[in-house]
Amino acid sequence: MRKYIFFPSLLLLCTLLGCQPKSGNISHIYIIATNDTHATIDAIPALANLAAEYEQRGEVIIVDSGDRVSGNAYVDDATEPGVPMIELMNEIGYDVVTLGNHEFDRGPGVLRRMIEVADFEVVCANVTAKNGAPQSQPYTIIETTGIEIGFAGIVETSNGGHPLGSKSAYENFDFTEDIATAYDICDAVAEKCDFMVLLSHIGLEGDMLLAERKAKCDWIAGGHSHDKANREVCGIRITQGGKNIRSVAIADITVCEGAILGVEYSLVDMGDRESDAVLAERVERLKASDPALNSIEGRATFPATKDGVANFTISSLASYPYDGGFVPEVTFYHYGGIRIEGFEEEIKRVEILNNDPFHSTIYIGTLTTEQMRDFILKKYNSGSTEHPDKESHYPYFRSDATYRIILSNEPADNPDATAIEFDLREGEYRVAMCNYIAENYIDSAIVARQLRPTGITVREAMFRHIRSYAPEGFTPDNECHQREIRK
Repeated sequence: MRKYIFFPSLLLLCTLLGCQPKSGNISHIYIIATNDTHATIDAIPALANLAAEYEQRGEVIIVDSGDRVSGNAYVDDATEPGVPMIELMNEIGYDVVTLGNHEFDRGPGVLRRMIEVADFEVVCANVTAKNGAPQSQPYTIIETTGIEIGFAGIVETSNGGHPLGSKSAYENFDFTEDIATAYDICDAVAEKCDFMVLLSHIGLEGDMLLAERKAKCDWIAGGHSHDKANREVCGIRITQGGKNIRSVAIADITVCEGAILGVEYSLVDMGDRESDAVLAERVERLKASDPALNSIEGRATFPATKDGVANFTISSLASYPYDGGFVPEVTFYHYGGIRIEGFEEEIKRVEILNNDPFHSTIYIGTLTTEQMRDFILKKYNSGSTEHPDKESHYPYFRSDATYRIILSNEPADNPDATAIEFDLREGEYRVAMCNYIAENYIDSAIVARQLRPTGITVREAMFRHIRSYAPEGFTPDNECHQREIRK
């Protein structure tokens, strides 16, 4: 890798290299990076406007660090799931993307189709496909303005050797460890290019660990943890733009006579940016193409927060009329599965679908209080320095059974938990939960012996529950009934 030249005085460097701005031999390459867009199609027209603005200044490369889908029924429940988002990205002119964990949600067939439709490269260095699943390349190199820019991709493997999500989504793929593979691929590709970019879907903490180990890359354009960041760590720039295209990261590379003079990085807030009119009209047509998605399914007596949506989802599982007269005594749902920020007073069909883009199903059966404490405690304390878990160290499992998370007295910002205290007598209880909990956080032997899949979707349960409140509407419970306590 040819490290770019940087002088305190750009004017001095231009003089030394014989670069004359007025003669036109100084140029700019702008790399625009998005992450965790989650099919936020309403933000695409503004992004198109931003890209067009920078195209007036120089060469533009548009990249993405994963999770382009799973979050918007207009995309996720389309005839070809995910494809409408990919087609909009094609129109903007994306060049390179990596895989996020949610690209795998709907299985290899849906992933294959999204890759086939894409006019851009899909790179991911730590995934190997099997059984005919689609295979991405580990990296690509783009040459522009006399400069070769390398782009490698990486996806997190924090969930027992594969990305977050249901195990069944990853049956046709093998993964290598994220940080170690990222380090190796950067080392390999850096020798072949002038500027090295890692499109990372491992989260901010993992990106910082990689930088501290002095990986051979210039820029880590990150995603997965939904952070906003623009910082330098051990000489490596790390950026992340939150989620849903609320911000984007931009690298402005100044080039003269085949040499990189310097790079400036910025986070651009997209909140007030004007939209491209043509793409805005296309998005509206897409949203109107299925009128049923916009139908009103029920009403709330006042708006629900994200916690209110979590409690509503739990109530939906608890109240469903299961076969055999099974009535749950305790119900669980994972807070990370609550995908919308809240309900307004009129609740559209699309909102219910958006809250569960994963088509989750319901397990029922029995668990003892000891077994319930065990999976909650393990998840709360999960993660390590090597594999930070963004979904640990807070009440991740929400329930209609109140419990307290007892924290240790260790002097730390996020101490581990030492115990879980339920307001339940000791014994065995009838339980209901989403398949994500049963398949990922409870011992498989316990699942096989004590739980069973119903095939009923969480969506089906939510629709039934909201309709049961007609015409009065339901009253949201916006409280979190799980508490962290330091004794």
